[in-house]
Amino acid sequence: MNLKKAAAILVSCALAGALLVGCGGQQAAQKEGGQDSKDAIKTGMLAQQNISEEKLNEMIKEKSPQENIKIIYFDNLNAMQMGLESGSIVQMDLFKSVGKYLIDRNTKLTAKDIDNHPTDEFCFGLRQEEDSLKADLDKVIKDMKADGTLDKLTKQYITDLKPGEEPPAVKLPFQPGEVPLRIAVTGDLPPLDFVKADGNAAGFNTAILAEIGNRLHRSIEVVQVASGARGSALMSKKVDVVFWTLLPVSDNNPDKVGIKGLFMPRDADIPNGMILSDPYYKDELVHIVKK
Repeated sequence: MNLKKAAAILVSCALAGALLVGCGGQQAAQKEGGQDSKDAIKTGMLAQQNISEEKLNEMIKEKSPQENIKIIYFDNLNAMQMGLESGSIVQMDLFKSVGKYLIDRNTKLTAKDIDNHPTDEFCFGLRQEEDSLKADLDKVIKDMKADGTLDKLTKQYITDLKPGEEPPAVKLPFQPGEVPLRIAVTGDLPPLDFVKADGNAAGFNTAILAEIGNRLHRSIEVVQVASGARGSALMSKKVDVVFWTLLPVSDNNPDKVGIKGLFMPRDADIPNGMILSDPYYKDELVHIVKK
């Protein structure tokens, strides 16, 4: 496998859905004038693709002032866990599958459900002009859903992954001399998106990439990029596809999501010029806290 490391920084795991979760029912009074109090609930989140930490906190303060919460971005999962251990944050916003992976390996951690169980859909991100590639990906995703392949991979790489067991490496299709499909990954969100210490891509997303490459008869090249650099890597044509990009799910309104008065467009964290494939997976968000 040909693996490039543009950066080993973790992707955002929450996107717009996590932006709206508030503090899971915990509230604290704010100082007069709208300033954060020292009792603000500090919540760790992995760096977003299109929304800055400052902008996110401004939105929360403006749209939901009763929620005295402060979002703190982290470059990677390890740094966020260190922040939780040191007390610089009191909770981490992560997907349930990732939370289970961490809890299985650290008995000091536990998960708390977030109000209304916000859920994100996982999609491929492509440049707007790549409508033909989008059509190809959408067809493969549809076929993989219909023939049970996506369910099988979810079971093998997520549901049935045993405590302490690492996501297995996956061989990606590659033919010398063929121009590969360059896929941006973050590599630091096991068991979903994971690059091992030896440089081999592993886990659920890699298994999906391998299956898609085989069905499209395309070589796949994994390019590890920073969370916030996904959009720029795509638009500058350093990669052909961003894998993954998220859309929050809303049962009540397909265009907006929100909790406790904080509303925003579903595509708020999707850069201009990016289009998305059909979703291939979805997962709920949870708070990971110390027991």
